[in-house]
Amino acid sequence: MENTSAFENASEQQIYARIVYHMNHLGLFVLVVGFALYLTGMLTPHVPLKDLPQYWSLPLDQYLAKTGAPTGWQWISELGYGDVAPLLGVAVLASITLVCYLVLFFKFLQRGIKPLVVITVIELFLMLLSASNLIQIAH
Repeated sequence: MENTSAFENASEQQIYARIVYHMNHLGLFVLVVGFALYLTGMLTPHVPLKDLPQYWSLPLDQYLAKTGAPTGWQWISELGYGDVAPLLGVAVLASITLVCYLVLFFKFLQRGIKPLVVITVIELFLMLLSASNLIQIAH
């Protein structure tokens, strides 16, 4: 039996933890700043705050039709609107795992750990495929 330490991958675990720690702080900061810009009116909202209550009870398709709110990846082109700007913070938080796996991919590649490289590639492929919106569930 091979004698391996339980902490053999400790450096990768520490890298992963540091990325999660720092990206969480960055994402929350961006989210709070975006929300503050929205609440203070420094960025004009796509849907005015005073008009928002009239749309709350609408089904999604009617809400989108009446407000022209962005769907899918369209939000990126509308980051200048106050009610869309906080989504950048959400996107940073949602991308933490992707960034961690990208870093781990190169680390495993550098160390020559082929099984972990393959697993990481599969994970990255599935994450990017799901984010691409190419797979849609019919309802």
